[in-house]
Amino acid sequence: MAAASTSWYSRQTTLGEPRQSSTGQKNGLQPLVADLDAETDNIMESPLLKLPPELVQQILSYLSAQELARVAVTCRSFADHVDNELLWLNLINSYLPEPIHDPGLFDSFRSLYIAHHPCWFIPKHKIWFSDTEHTGNLILARYDHRRGVIEAYRVIAERRSHQFQIWDWNPDVIIQSFDPKVILWLDDPVLLLKNHREGRPRYLHGEIRMPMPLEIQHVFNAFSLCSKYLPPNLDASKQWPPPIIPSTHRVYRDVELQLPDWERNPRQLEEVSEYGFRIRRWAHFRLGMPIFTAGRNETLSTFATLDPEVYTPTQRKPYQGIWVGDYSAHGCEFLLILQRDRCDGPVSVAEPIDGEEVTLKGSLEAIKLTGDPNVPRGEISFAADDLGPDGLVRIADEGLFQGARIVRSRGHVAGLGFRDDTFISSQLILLSTDCVAHYWETMGHISYYRRLDVDTLLQT
Repeated sequence: MAAASTSWYSRQTTLGEPRQSSTGQKNGLQPLVADLDAETDNIMESPLLKLPPELVQQILSYLSAQELARVAVTCRSFADHVDNELLWLNLINSYLPEPIHDPGLFDSFRSLYIAHHPCWFIPKHKIWFSDTEHTGNLILARYDHRRGVIEAYRVIAERRSHQFQIWDWNPDVIIQSFDPKVILWLDDPVLLLKNHREGRPRYLHGEIRMPMPLEIQHVFNAFSLCSKYLPPNLDASKQWPPPIIPSTHRVYRDVELQLPDWERNPRQLEEVSEYGFRIRRWAHFRLGMPIFTAGRNETLSTFATLDPEVYTPTQRKPYQGIWVGDYSAHGCEFLLILQRDRCDGPVSVAEPIDGEEVTLKGSLEAIKLTGDPNVPRGEISFAADDLGPDGLVRIADEGLFQGARIVRSRGHVAGLGFRDDTFISSQLILLSTDCVAHYWETMGHISYYRRLDVDTLLQT
């Protein structure tokens, strides 16, 4: 049994990734197994194993998958404990917003976990946005238990029929209602990670081809992991997410393919970033299997996630979140609205108690998660420097915006290719914590923005 445990460990200690061993090391594995088998009866039982089994299981529940694999090789009893399916079920559910209760298409929870390791972080973080010029992409990821796949789809929004509105305060301003239809584009998955019949894909060996429906149109896709280590002295333009978005984890966006594969991609599990990945898409019309040699004109997109604290609203910061806005000829675009504490005043982190009136403070920034050729993704769309008394313009008393707080703001405009960008005076109309309007003063136009319900979309 000890030999069997060691054999399992040798295959799974990196959970499916072949170990980087020399021929001599591989040849030396069998004597090691034999020695362990011969000495099994002489190994002193660990004091830990004298505990009741349920306590041992409780202790093991704090370990990662790699740590469980290492524990399993130590002795027969620990190998039996690690085989407990509940441990692997809990590991999987720690990554899923909605827990599962059976392994689905797989013969065990352990085989299910191994099938998608080390990519479980993708459905865990669920919200991902890319650096694709200039538009970017916003996608939502999930685990489809029915099909046993990790998948991600693009979030798109389209305007529905609108009506022109009259603003009594300034009838010359053009206002159109905005009630967008937001959906996941299920016809064209951006990411699709399946359980390969020929064995687990070697994620640490570069790119993995993702078979997609678009292949019938000769469009191919490949997935690769990102390293959590950044090259030294890296320019901010080659980091994703961009520095303007608060994040404790950034990855390298090698848009010019300057780094060699061994430096750009992680080679060990310890180097894998759980906050980024890459997707390459290209067309291949020649005969033969499409190998990953599409050239520099292919689309290579780096995806990063958002820390939940930057998009989760609180009583102090009720406008934080992911929003969709009306950008006229550019269509609908998605934004991250941040509320920041002002640096020139005291910072209060305590939440108000129930029933206490919230006083708006600090600044508000709307950063584009998707963009257009004028103001691209990763740039500020509009900002209000002070939501408090110093920034207040007035409280609206006209019918359309009755009771709304209106504060001074700045709107970001630019020419094609983000040239000659500048900020112009504007006003932000705070209708509710789910709807705001932006008055572009010099343009004589008001745009609406509405909060996005991510959890509802994921249930599609």
